[in-house]
Amino acid sequence: MPPVNPELVEAFTAKAALVNAVVQELPSMAAALQYVVDVCESKAPAELLADEPGTEKGPLGPNKCPTRVQRVVAAPGLDAADFAELQKACEEKGFLCLRDGLRGYLAGIDVGLSKAVLGVAASGTCMLDTDNEDVRLAGMISEINVVILRKSEIYPDLPSIAGQLRERMNDHKDGAGTFTTFVTGPSRTADIERVAAVGVHGPLELHIILLEEGHA
Repeated sequence: MPPVNPELVEAFTAKAALVNAVVQELPSMAAALQYVVDVCESKAPAELLADEPGTEKGPLGPNKCPTRVQRVVAAPGLDAADFAELQKACEEKGFLCLRDGLRGYLAGIDVGLSKAVLGVAASGTCMLDTDNEDVRLAGMISEINVVILRKSEIYPDLPSIAGQLRERMNDHKDGAGTFTTFVTGPSRTADIERVAAVGVHGPLELHIILLEEGHA
């Protein structure tokens, strides 16, 4: 594992803030998991943007859509031990914690948790391995996307990660699909009458947790 470069951490944090990402430096995975639970508890209820039979619905949200009564956290990228810890914390709050089956919640969930492979300081970007469909969905259908990134895995710019991208492509010579996602800030578009809108194609918020070396 490469050493932490404080200058890259500082540059990444500054660039991520410029694209409206919330960056938090935390000392451990346990602290990161608790952060996810706290964010879920403090946010407004998720709006159901499509019909989801069997789901208990609450009052209409800001977009005049019914809200989801039970809060949902999805963390398909966690290993078994970390997921068990997160699930326990969620259950104490009455939240549903998912590791798979996200196709059943396409109307929208509260918080999706992902782990980044690396970060790019020049743009405040996180790169994720999203070969798994549930991992892809966790970052697409959540109102708040939380991404965990090791400080030691922050690189200066895109050219500096070219070798790792080649390795990912070479690892899939058997014909299997390769999905690599680059995330820079929350979802944003100005396609409609050139008016900037947040959350149209994905999360309303992006939170990036920078972990100390050895804790991701």
